Amino acid sequence: MKKISKNICAIIVIFLLIIAYISINYNSIAETTTTKATTYNQVTIDADKYNNNGIDAFPDSYKVLLNKLVENTGHTNWKFKALYTDIDWNELVANETDCLHNTIYKSSTSPYPSSWYDSCNKQGDAGFYCASKEINSYYMDPRNFLTEITIFQFLDLSNSSPVSVAQIQEAVKGTYLAGSVNGDSYAQMIYDAAAASGESAFSIIVRIFQELGNGTSLPYMISGKDPTYPGVYNFFNYGATDGDGNIARGLEYAKNAGWTTPRKALIEGAKLIAGTYTKVGQVNKYLYKFDVVGSTINDLYRHQYMTNVEDPNSQANTLYKTYDTNDLLDKSLTFVIPVYKNMPAYVKLPGAANQTGDLYYVSSNYTSVTLRDAPNGNSIGSLRKDTVVTMLQANVNGFGKISVDGKVGYMSMQYLTKVNTIKDVYEIPTQGTKYLGTTKDPYAMVTYSTQLQTIGWTGWAKDGATIGTTDEDRRMEAIKITLYEALESEKLQYRVHVQDIGWMSWVSDGKVAGAVGQSKQIEAIQIKLRDLGNYDIKYRVCIEGTTWTDWVENGATAGTTGKSQKITAIQIKIEEAEPWDNRGTQYKGTEVQDATSLVNYNACLQNVGWTGWRTAGQEAGSSGQRRKLEAFKIELGDSITNESILYRVHLQDVGWTSWVSDGEIAGLVDGNKRIEAIQIKLKNGTEYDVQYRVHVQDIGWMDWQKNGATAGTTGLLKRVEAIQVKLVKKPNINVTYKTHVEDIGWMSLVKNGVTSGTTGQSKRVEAIQIKLEGVDSSITNAIQYRTHVQDVGWTSWVADGKTSGTTGQSKRVEAIQIKLNSAIGKTITYRVHVQDVGWMPWVKNGEIAGTTGQSKRIEAIEIKIE
Repeated sequence: MKKISKNICAIIVIFLLIIAYISINYNSIAETTTTKATTYNQVTIDADKYNNNGIDAFPDSYKVLLNKLVENTGHTNWKFKALYTDIDWNELVANETDCLHNTIYKSSTSPYPSSWYDSCNKQGDAGFYCASKEINSYYMDPRNFLTEITIFQFLDLSNSSPVSVAQIQEAVKGTYLAGSVNGDSYAQMIYDAAAASGESAFSIIVRIFQELGNGTSLPYMISGKDPTYPGVYNFFNYGATDGDGNIARGLEYAKNAGWTTPRKALIEGAKLIAGTYTKVGQVNKYLYKFDVVGSTINDLYRHQYMTNVEDPNSQANTLYKTYDTNDLLDKSLTFVIPVYKNMPAYVKLPGAANQTGDLYYVSSNYTSVTLRDAPNGNSIGSLRKDTVVTMLQANVNGFGKISVDGKVGYMSMQYLTKVNTIKDVYEIPTQGTKYLGTTKDPYAMVTYSTQLQTIGWTGWAKDGATIGTTDEDRRMEAIKITLYEALESEKLQYRVHVQDIGWMSWVSDGKVAGAVGQSKQIEAIQIKLRDLGNYDIKYRVCIEGTTWTDWVENGATAGTTGKSQKITAIQIKIEEAEPWDNRGTQYKGTEVQDATSLVNYNACLQNVGWTGWRTAGQEAGSSGQRRKLEAFKIELGDSITNESILYRVHLQDVGWTSWVSDGEIAGLVDGNKRIEAIQIKLKNGTEYDVQYRVHVQDIGWMDWQKNGATAGTTGLLKRVEAIQVKLVKKPNINVTYKTHVEDIGWMSLVKNGVTSGTTGQSKRVEAIQIKLEGVDSSITNAIQYRTHVQDVGWTSWVADGKTSGTTGQSKRVEAIQIKLNSAIGKTITYRVHVQDVGWMPWVKNGEIAGTTGQSKRIEAIEIKIE
């Protein structure tokens, strides 16, 4: 018994030791794979309180990419919020690499590299397998997606511009959401869901398409026809978790939620998602996927809408197209972009870790970029965006000689960016204390820079923005001010009152005012324009870092004298002067439209309001009164049927507005913003041309424009004061063409969509001639075209009946591009019949029809003008 007892004791001791060992190692593992932090101090930097639309609040590696984005796209209205997460990068990667936490699609016909998949090889939804740590890292690094399209995964969906039902209808055109149910259109339901949830309508559309596809047939989940769950609808697949039976789980969730009509399912589903994601800080597609918003570990990594690691990037593409289609890209969009601690210098696509030498990566908006055998040489393959390569020789006739995975080739330098090897420092910038400006904006009405105590010269502020400090005792010692080039005739002057000196001499545009190098404070300032014709200059100052003075203008004093109180910050802006009431002419119309006219239009004038309906080229607005046109509306006459008129304006401080139509208002009534240019077009434009011109400040009546061309100016700060609009009957335009075909030669001339060439005879098209009939003789290069020819490549553009291609050389035409002079006001559409393919889809306006790099002949072509 004793022996047995001792054995039992020994076994118990060993068992306890094993448990202790497992516990210690489990805790050690848990510590490395979850977090060492108990709380997270997360901060989102307000873009409006930091320089350069928020870009300067980011670490250096982000700044470089965001500045490049704005510079390349011109989206100066975009704002960027840095979300400092307080999360360590290694912690993030460890937690997001849990099995089936992130998945990626695997196809037998076009698989991704094996390095993109986890070795566990586990499957979630059909076709989706565990993503590797490396590919998770790539998709989680925001710096890989700071391009015009992919940045839309960071679009703040809680702060998106509101859209109309008409814009929603345009966005869903050609899909099942273009229809209606029970007399209620899906577009109206989406509009109502956006209003109820506080989330962008475009975001709702994109999520539906992402979950249910964007085809023409009504998806099963919203058909209401499931035999087990009849009359139940789920637009967002809410509750349809990964794996077999997901559809049933989604419908079961919808049934329990009471989603028994499409309207209720759409609105309540949108409210649910917005309430559980957007309104708790997960405000964009990236944060829907990667839950990095929270103050404790229990708040992180769990609340994630989808498992497909590529979803945010895919949805970004759809969001971008939706905003682009609706002319909303130039709106003031806001992007919330996470920043992590201890981020690596770069995270690019897996498979490049063993590269040595000067490292570059493929940087492009395209998915892949061509690799060539020589500068401008033949294609030898392509490399995915973000692939890391070794630079063997840079700038060889504009190409880089590179090596990747043992292959040597050439790629255009415009698609190669040197890898950043310097790690960022995680440092949350101070908000709202120092306003130090940025690079000078050449398009700002007024820019200004100051010399601050212990800091020196700041960057430049513009148009009413703050420069200096507002919560610390730091004196302003000098200032320089410049006007926009178009305002130079106003002759800017300014002077300052300086400690122990008093008022100094007046200086002019760009000169320094103040006592540089003497450590003396500016106490007051006066600014004026010598020509007080069109503009007033207004300004105010912050005294002692605490108190802003009232706005003053045109030479009045801002600040104090005799009180020894320092100025620490300043704001300056230019505003248009008030109009004259006793000069010039107002063009007044009638209260009722002329029903017999082809077109009627009404202008809204500064300090006047709507001036009445004008028609058929009559003047609307004013001249010689210094009044800006603030808005207008246009309607077609009763005799014009099956047509709409569309128009938009370039508005002060806004840029191009969205298109409106048929009596809707373009511009801002009582918005005190000048119209600077206009564009008008007809939706179909088959029977009439719309012609228009504007009367512009300091210029007068400008030339007539038509069919969407710009009338007025942009970038000159000049107001439109009056407009004229008329409709003119279109000439009858035909497109004629003939092809040179193998064994046949030149075929007969055909026109307007008739087939030229052959089908079913395996004969190549070798050349083509195209021209227009009925075009105004003053328009040259009315139609232009070029062909991609065997052994030649793309030929030069030719026009108006000249030959493109070859004859007598037995060379096939493989592809073609066709475009019209914009003065034609028409659309050219065309398609080709290709060897082994047949008729390809219709394309238009310079798009490529046919193939390149496949050695396939074009056998026939059809061309139409619309």
